[in-house]
Amino acid sequence: MCSQRFKVGEDLRGLTVECGGCEHRFRINDEVIVRGKKFYPGERRDPKLNSFQRVPLVMSTEIHGMASMRYAEAPAPTAFEPVAPQRIIAGALGMAGMVLMALLLMFGASRGGTLDGMTTQNRLLMAGFAGLLGTALLVYANPRARIKAGAMGVLVSGTLLALPWFFTVGSVPFTQVVVETAAPVKIPATASSASDRIAELRNQIGTAPLVSENERLVRDGSTKHAVGLWLRGLSEQNRLVVRDYVMRVTGADPQSHYYSRGGGDFLMVVTGIDQSLDAMAKIAAVLGSLENVYPEIAVVEVRVNNENLAMGAAIEKLTDKEDPAFFDLNKKELESIDLERVLHAVQRLSGVEPKLYRSDITRRLISLLGSSGVEFKGDICRALAVWSEQPGPAGEAALKEVQDLLARKREVPPDMIALIVKEKNPAVIPVLDALWIENPPRWEVLYGDIGAAAESTLLRSFANTEGMARQSAVRLLGRVGGADSLPVLAVAAAGGNPEMKVLLEKAAASIRSRLGR
Repeated sequence: MCSQRFKVGEDLRGLTVECGGCEHRFRINDEVIVRGKKFYPGERRDPKLNSFQRVPLVMSTEIHGMASMRYAEAPAPTAFEPVAPQRIIAGALGMAGMVLMALLLMFGASRGGTLDGMTTQNRLLMAGFAGLLGTALLVYANPRARIKAGAMGVLVSGTLLALPWFFTVGSVPFTQVVVETAAPVKIPATASSASDRIAELRNQIGTAPLVSENERLVRDGSTKHAVGLWLRGLSEQNRLVVRDYVMRVTGADPQSHYYSRGGGDFLMVVTGIDQSLDAMAKIAAVLGSLENVYPEIAVVEVRVNNENLAMGAAIEKLTDKEDPAFFDLNKKELESIDLERVLHAVQRLSGVEPKLYRSDITRRLISLLGSSGVEFKGDICRALAVWSEQPGPAGEAALKEVQDLLARKREVPPDMIALIVKEKNPAVIPVLDALWIENPPRWEVLYGDIGAAAESTLLRSFANTEGMARQSAVRLLGRVGGADSLPVLAVAAAGGNPEMKVLLEKAAASIRSRLGR
């Protein structure tokens, strides 16, 4: 038997039937009929059961000869029907569409945003369409409260229509040219041709975003200004590299953005800078060939050399330390404007013996160490510890960076301190002493690498140490201390615990052995 269940009619009761699955024959009687569990009215309290009544909901049957009273009409069955799924989806889409349109009108209107260059009139059309469609969907989704849904839709639509009047940034079209009107005067023919040339350049480059950005800075009372970089032939894959380079070198505002001009040409509005137009021309010259500088419209034209921005050699040659071109190729990578490529070159050079271009690579690494936009300065210091030949410049640059990090309460990389210690710069002692007091285990080894020059500083702070710092100080004195440390250790041994006495005895023995006593 296959134990399959079948629904059969009352006319087959008492007859013999055959299963189509296993061809087993059996008689339809009470032994094979499976009955469901019975339940009685009121036993199951489920409101959904009221939707399936067999008779209409009425108050009661009228009794002849007596007046009946009804307090309310029986509710229509449609009042209890659930809302159709398509209406719920329509309402959600309508409200979501209006909310997304509001966010787009607020945040997409910034410089470089989705709506940058779209006029206020077009934004109003977008807001009106979204509001009308959303209101219609809300009314359709609420058949029992159409008036409330319509009022809500009208309210949200009014809010959408008001947003373009408040968020007006970027509402100037790219092709618009700002022309200053003045009283007609007689000008020479050469001046007229120059003016026509500038007007033609404005139309060709589309300098409206640059003009409006400078006007905004003036309105805000800012002392900074904006400059336009007309980048000719810039490929899409290099856009982010160029943007990061310009913003890192100039310290420009994050609002600086690209504006496509077709054919691989872009206008980059670099805003919030102090550099002059000539300084910006020198910065942009790294990207390729400097074509022209237009002081009248504050634009620098550069023909971008995309080959210089791409990796100049295969990764196999860059990583093969036995290849004769290894040092030359990685030296060129250090000059790249792509910091990721620079980081990889620094890491590769920090693991090899310096053989070629030692002074050139050291000079470039020190320059990178002083750059404000570089975040991997610990890796640079590790490479300088290998490549720096003459003590002095590298240690001074690293010490300056350490002092800057401490002033900004930033974490100091251990490789940076290791480079200064290797350079034997005595100015690192008070800095390292302050770091060691805060975290003795991390800086103990480097502190001990300073040697005997650290003894006097350790003795001055020894009395104020306790716990883990006291143990570290004892080990350090045992490593770098001299005759002046023995009385201090003897006094500490008089009142120390057994574990501390063992450390103090070992430190004193190490000092005596070093002094030949």
